[in-house]
Amino acid sequence: MRLPLLTVLFSITYLLGFQHLGAESLPAGGESVLPPESLQRHGGVYSGRNGDQPVCEAELVEVDHPAFDQAMRVTVIRPNGKFYNGAVYLPTNQAVSSGDTLYIRLYFRSLENTEESGHGFATVFLQGPKPGFKKYIIREITATDQWQEYRLPVEVTGELKAGELSLFIGGGAGSKPQVWEVGGIELLNYGPTVKPSELPRTQPSYIGREDDANWRKAAEKRIEEHRKGDFQIRVLDTEGEPIAGLEVEVRQQRHAYHFGSVITAAHLTGGSENSRIYREKVLKLFNQSGTENDLKWGPWESEWGNQYRKEQTLEALRWLKSHHFYLRGHVLVWPSKRHLPQGLQDYLPETDSESADPAAKQVVLDHIQDITTATADLLDEWDVVNEPYSNHDLMDAFGDEVMVDWFREARKYLPTQALFLNDYGILSAGGRDLTHQEHFESTLRYLLENGAPLTGMGMQGHFRGTPTAIDRVYRILDHFHSTFPQLDIRITEFDISTGDESLQADYTRDFLTIVFSHPATVGVQCWGFWAGAHWRPQAAMYTKDWEEKPNARVWKELTRETWWTTLLAKTDNEGSFTGRGFYGDYTVSVNYGGTVRVMPFRLEKDKENEIVIELSTEI
Repeated sequence: MRLPLLTVLFSITYLLGFQHLGAESLPAGGESVLPPESLQRHGGVYSGRNGDQPVCEAELVEVDHPAFDQAMRVTVIRPNGKFYNGAVYLPTNQAVSSGDTLYIRLYFRSLENTEESGHGFATVFLQGPKPGFKKYIIREITATDQWQEYRLPVEVTGELKAGELSLFIGGGAGSKPQVWEVGGIELLNYGPTVKPSELPRTQPSYIGREDDANWRKAAEKRIEEHRKGDFQIRVLDTEGEPIAGLEVEVRQQRHAYHFGSVITAAHLTGGSENSRIYREKVLKLFNQSGTENDLKWGPWESEWGNQYRKEQTLEALRWLKSHHFYLRGHVLVWPSKRHLPQGLQDYLPETDSESADPAAKQVVLDHIQDITTATADLLDEWDVVNEPYSNHDLMDAFGDEVMVDWFREARKYLPTQALFLNDYGILSAGGRDLTHQEHFESTLRYLLENGAPLTGMGMQGHFRGTPTAIDRVYRILDHFHSTFPQLDIRITEFDISTGDESLQADYTRDFLTIVFSHPATVGVQCWGFWAGAHWRPQAAMYTKDWEEKPNARVWKELTRETWWTTLLAKTDNEGSFTGRGFYGDYTVSVNYGGTVRVMPFRLEKDKENEIVIELSTEI
């Protein structure tokens, strides 16, 4: 079997939904760079292609709106593909200079859609000429059947002649046919003296952010059903008789669900004040961890500089294990030439994959044996393969069956550990990257059908600007769980890179809630938490100076308060106390005869969870 091999054409921010700040008036001086009556006279439609069929059709229609009387009605027939497949386009008639601030204003509404949220969508983008087709802004817009105004300032960074820059409203990158209208379109140039931040804008948001959003009650119900259980504590004297009226305190010590973050071994093991605070935060915030880069093949072989050393990595893992963290390894094989170590480069030609040296296959297996045996007593699970959608040089050279070999080799030395396939683009990109999702699904199916000891699906969760709608996140999780019910789901790389800290905190709250509510998920792992050691510092929970951000407060509130159990009660006449709590580790304390007795217990799913405490006055 050959899996589809695709190239990621653009690295972009997909935005899903906006919140308008109000009808602020625009400053004077904006000059239109679109011809008069542009939509009516000059608006074109690129219908796009899905295979050999058009993506959309469009027609100019009369509408009743106080700001305009005509709009372009777009019927999206075959939506699969990229956002630029099928679009209304409006070329400029004025030159634009580098540093100029342009201002997009338009109105959008959905006439027909079958989205559960009731929102139709399109993608606004401002694009330069070929061959680069540089895009200066890409924003996904949404609306119900009511007109929604959008105001989007953007700075241009190139010198463009009249007609070289065009405004597009794209209809691709979806999964369902829809009909929408766009009208009242303006594209104004304010030149270099007005900055985008000085203009009114439609603030990014996401569908499902509302306090009364429909998904919240259902999620709360699922959390109560799947993340909590009943327990009974019985207190007896030495004769086996119940002790009534005894005060009992139950305190949760550790969550069964994994709320984690990757760490850097250098910071965790370091002797600086930052390292001390770093360790303190790790202990207070998380119960699961792993390394960001230290266990990747190159760093493991000390190819990434002095900050990566095997002994330092093992020291960090031992420290985490001594504090009872659940630990995952990332990654055994990242199967593209650019991510493989120096020792494999000569085996893999730059362009002719068919001439690759077969000896490379054994080199990979030897590495799996080396790193798994060195860490087997420390790690509880591994990402065996990372991002095969866009990293596939080894599969190109030797066939997809090598992935099965890697899983089997890992199982030789990891008899009980969980083994994952990890990939990006499943939950992000508005949740609409169907090609990527289908590749992930076909790879999972291929591995299982060919006997790979796969136990889990790792879904990254890197978000920007306006992240994926909450109900869409749940539907994606549910689809993969329904398709592969035997596999766990873990969010392996969660962060939200945006300067809007309120949105960042709200999405942290809502994403954690919807994921926690799905019974197939086992945890959420942040891809870092401190700006001093984060690949996207803006996404961190703490600034470089350790200032706590709103997303950190939300994380702590949910994981250590909202989803945390502390109970105080008295035993009944039968010496019993019945309670309900989140699954995890607990202590129960009783004061009898002036002496406090503390006993640990674990509240587990599908267990009787009955705890019997025998007391005497001589403890």
